Amino acid sequence: MADMLAAGASWLADQMAASAAMNCAYKRGANTTQFTATLGRSTFEAAGQNGVVERWESRDYIVRVADLPYGEPMRGDFIVEEINGEAYFYEVAAPRGVPLFHYSDAFQNAVRIHTKQTDRDITFIIDDQGNEISVPLTAQE
Repeated sequence: MADMLAAGASWLADQMAASAAMNCAYKRGANTTQFTATLGRSTFEAAGQNGVVERWESRDYIVRVADLPYGEPMRGDFIVEEINGEAYFYEVAAPRGVPLFHYSDAFQNAVRIHTKQTDRDITFIIDDQGNEISVPLTAQE
């Protein structure tokens, strides 16, 4: 039975890559490689020591393990998407206590990489009354 499940998980990872993936660039240091990934999203929430609730929304990239350009994703790597001729930069990152990536199936066919946009980001702070205060950050050069 496990062989049938493994084959099914592999087939599903291949189908996602073939029909729902987009071309991106993966940057590690001075090296850049093209690859394909399926988009996803994760939301995390945690209360800090001062009681402020931090809400973190990650843009996730689901990638077949065989397609990872530099092995396991590392903090400080970047994924670059081009949308309508404009490049958007997403740094591999996750909130404290959350891994940067996890396998998307039990057979480790694909990984879900958590990222945070760094070029056009907005930070949301929650005040004592539960109101969101947005603070735009400057664009990354």
